[in-house]
Parts: sequence; C-alpha cells; structure tokens
Amino acid sequence: MVAHTPTLFASVALVATIMAFCLILVAQYNQRDGVLTTGVGLLAHAAAYVCYTLYGHAPLWLTYGAANTLLSIALGYYAISVYRIRDLTVPWLPVFSLPLVMSVLMALLIESLELRMLAASLVLILQCLLIVRLAYRYSEPGGRAQVLLIIGGSISLIGLGMRVVAILLGGATEMQYNVSNLTQTISVSIGTATVMMYSLGLVLLSKERSESKLQHMAHRDVLTGMLNRRAILERFSDELEHAHLARTSLAVALIDIDHFKQINDAYGHLAGDSVLVHCARHLSRRLRHSDIIGRYGGEEFLVLLPSTDTAGALAVLDALRVSLAHTPAAVDGQSIPVRFSAGLWCGIPEAGDSTAKLIAKADVALYDAKASGRNTVCLSPAGPADSAACANDSLEVPG
Repeated sequence: MVAHTPTLFASVALVATIMAFCLILVAQYNQRDGVLTTGVGLLAHAAAYVCYTLYGHAPLWLTYGAANTLLSIALGYYAISVYRIRDLTVPWLPVFSLPLVMSVLMALLIESLELRMLAASLVLILQCLLIVRLAYRYSEPGGRAQVLLIIGGSISLIGLGMRVVAILLGGATEMQYNVSNLTQTISVSIGTATVMMYSLGLVLLSKERSESKLQHMAHRDVLTGMLNRRAILERFSDELEHAHLARTSLAVALIDIDHFKQINDAYGHLAGDSVLVHCARHLSRRLRHSDIIGRYGGEEFLVLLPSTDTAGALAVLDALRVSLAHTPAAVDGQSIPVRFSAGLWCGIPEAGDSTAKLIAKADVALYDAKASGRNTVCLSPAGPADSAACANDSLEVPG
C-alpha cells in the first residue's frame, strides 16, 4: 500500500509534537533526568518533519537543508539524554559536531540531488549508530530500555539504508520528499516507529536509572557508602544458609573503632564522620573480593569472611588492625590515629545457628577485646568454660 508521503511526514510531526509536549511538561519537575533534553529533541524532530511536508512548495534550504539539520539536532539531543540520565559529563561539542557537519554539507551540496541525499543519510546513519552504542554501553544491567533504543536505532538504520541503496541504484528522484511510492512509504513510516521507540526508550532508561539509585540508597550507608545494617544482615543470612548447606566454614567479625567518642569530643563530629569514612575505605580496600563488610551501626562494622577457617580469619583481621593502626586519618590538616577492636566467631554453622546468635557470639568476643586493652582481636570461646583467644601487638596470633 502506497501512502501520500507529505501526509506521512505530517503524521510523524504530530506524534513527535504531542510526545514532546508531554515530556517537556513532566520535565519541569526534574530537569536533570534527561527527560527535558528528550523533549527538546522531539520538538526538533517534529520541526524537521514539518519542513519535509513543504518540500516542493518552499525553498530547498528550508525543506531539505534546514529539515535534515533539525533531524540531526534531534538525534544529537537523544544522545545527550543518555549522558544526562547516566549522570555523565555531557560531551556537547563532539555530539553536536555531526549536526554542524550536516548543516555545512547541506549548504555546500544543496543544488546536487544525489550528493545532498547521500550526505544527509550518511550523517544520520552515524548518529543512529552512536545512539545504539550509547544504549548498549550505558543501560542499567538487566534493563529493558536498551532494547527499545537499539530496536529504534536499528529501524532507523534500515530506513536510511533503504534510501542509500535507492540513491546508489539511480533512484534519487524517486526518493524525493514529495514523491509517493512503496519504498518511500516504508522509509518514512519508519520515522513514526523511530520517534516512539527513541522517546519511550529514553523515558524508560530514566525510570530504570531512578530505580537503580533508589535501590542503591536503600542498601548503602549514606555516610560511608558501604552496605548498611539492613543490607549486610541480608547478605549474612544468605552466607549463613550457604555455609550450612555446603558445610563450609564462615567467619563473622564485629569491628569497633576504639575510643571513638574521644575522637568526636577532641576533633568534633564532622571530623568523627571523616574518620569513619577513612576506616570504611581502608578496611574495604584491604579485604578480599569474596569478603563482605557493612556498617552495623555507629562506629561498628560487620565483616563476613566466607570459606575461611579460624587461623585465616584471625590473620585477616589482625592484618587489618595493624594496617589501620599505621594509617592515621587525615582531617583538615590533622593526623588522627585510629585503632579498632574486633570480636570474631568462626566455624561451620549448625541448624540452630542464626544471624542474631552468631552476632551475639562475636559481640561477646568484642567485649573481651575491649576488656583486654583494646586494639585487639578476640576469638569467641568454643564453649562456656573456655576463654577468648586474643591477638594484639604484644600477643602472637593463634594458629
């Protein structure tokens, strides 16, 4: 079925205008999520197709040169939207260098039918490839937005490819914007699908990004950026179940910054916050990839060492203790020494063991570490009559 080409252009312009109005209206509440730039791109897209409808009734510089430049600008704004949504630095100049190239080529080649059509198509192809690349690279893991963006870009490439093939085969006159034929109908109709997929894909990408941020905030401690109490306990529950089923050893440690109240009193609470951040980063960077750490509360950190026996766990924690003791926190030009005490439980979890029960055992060992003079790692006693085994600067680490 062959459709009237100017009518198709008008339909695409109408769809783009309506979607642009909706997005720009919504974007007033948040101008940093990429929705506003998507709406601006849709407006440029609509303006380009309005110019196309005037082909043959207005000057070429408007109906072809300005129209294709506007379409190139629209694709540029779609690319910018991806950067905005991902909170990345926007490379304005590189992205909009292609619309600039488009405008120059249209000015130079406006009187040459085949050359101007090929030049316009090739620039638009490059921009569609850029959008597909950005969608693939910057989409959220497991997200669905990239599917729409990649399909939209691919459909655009198909439509533009049809135009290039027709031009190279000598059919440039049949691809002018006021000519109606089957190839033209398919090529222009693709524009409608492209507008919808680009706009919906970018909106969905923004939504997925917002959800990812919220999920991150729900599981991360605001101050230190590490797992918060809820998240570390969830991971603990998973690790406990795995260790019980696999019959593997699990080490659980509670770390407490020594004399943290004195640090707050001497240097102020802001400095105390900086010390906590310093400790969190120091400990996180020196743990193994398989180990897990989170802020349990206040100046306490919960550390999980999967598949680690007693000797290995004590060695890891004592190495952390020594390392932190030799790395004071630098706050406002001041060097603040930091020490910690730790209580450790280690073993193969039994059916009756729970996260609360094992944390309580580690907490008892932490109490023993503080009672032993702090700056110490103590192992939870195996039985009620046993005493805690501790390691500090003056004691050997138990094997």
